[in-house]
Amino acid sequence: MPVRMRIIVLTLLLWSVPLAMAQELSITAEYYGEIGCAHCDTFAARDLPAAEQASGVDVELVLVDILSTEGYRQCEERLAGLGYTFRFFPVLVIGQSAYQGNTAIAANLLPELKFYADHGTFRPRLVEEPVVESLAPTAAMQWAALPVFMAGLIDGINPCAFTTLLFFMSYLALRGGSRKRIAFAGLAFAAGVFLSYLLIGFGLFNALRLGGRLQSLRLALRIIVSVITAVFCALTVRDIVRLRQGRQAELSLQLPERLRLGINAAIRSGLGSRAFFAGVFGTGILVSVLELACTGQVYFPAISFMVQTDASAMGIGSLLLYNLAFITPLLGVLVLALAGIRQETVRLYFQRHLVAAKAAQAGIFAVLAVLVWVY
Repeated sequence: MPVRMRIIVLTLLLWSVPLAMAQELSITAEYYGEIGCAHCDTFAARDLPAAEQASGVDVELVLVDILSTEGYRQCEERLAGLGYTFRFFPVLVIGQSAYQGNTAIAANLLPELKFYADHGTFRPRLVEEPVVESLAPTAAMQWAALPVFMAGLIDGINPCAFTTLLFFMSYLALRGGSRKRIAFAGLAFAAGVFLSYLLIGFGLFNALRLGGRLQSLRLALRIIVSVITAVFCALTVRDIVRLRQGRQAELSLQLPERLRLGINAAIRSGLGSRAFFAGVFGTGILVSVLELACTGQVYFPAISFMVQTDASAMGIGSLLLYNLAFITPLLGVLVLALAGIRQETVRLYFQRHLVAAKAAQAGIFAVLAVLVWVY
């Protein structure tokens, strides 16, 4: 072979070595987690790219929603094939090893990639220590619980819901009856409101979680929620200005008169039912659905925030927390009625502090508009 040909062949061989190495520095990993929630987004958008940059290894990440039936089954089968027992999620499968829980993933992701970069092969299969991942809420979720609770509480005292509560207690008192009867009726009404609002929220929660599987939809959801809450915040501020000017009839965010009359009619009908307590319970369900035209202004962005923070059992727990906070003012009014305080007194107190209630509502809108981007 001529010398020139040998040089060409040698040059091609030398060029092929880095190319082969570059091809080898690309691997596939599987992540079984809550697709659409903050943990998964953080891993895919921040933790993994940082590890790739530090190790020089490109990772093709396969995301699997472990909260779905198929995803859960796939995770169990994958772990069993590697000789592991599924204990908790998220789960990262990379090479011959599987790491369960955020702590194990954070501790082993970069070492796995560096080992592959140095040796061209994966680390030998590691047997994880039987460490129980803490079931306590993370610091982020602990902070997330506060705006969820405050949103539910403020939603429960907004004019849409609060005037309905006062009318309910006033009409119940006019019908007479013992304090025990009034107490059970109030609790039945609150239970109807709670159950209906919870089921509505659960349906919306799952719809948003399913839609959040795609990155583009999650981005669109955040933009929509931010715009909606910003608009409601501006309208609430305008309502505050109008209240200070004595123009209460011109408020933007209030229950339409026709709908308010319909709610009052539903309360009269329910309390007049032969099956009294069943009628009161059904009235609570109906009233909560009718009120949603107004109270949903807070509920929708709050649920969007819950989906962003955690779409698992902790997210469902946030729904329960919100709805418990939502009926707290109703239970408070019930206690005041049983204590003999007239509803006119409560109404006047609420009217005197309506500006403060509106200000709190505006604050919740502003906070939720920002928090959907933080978590």
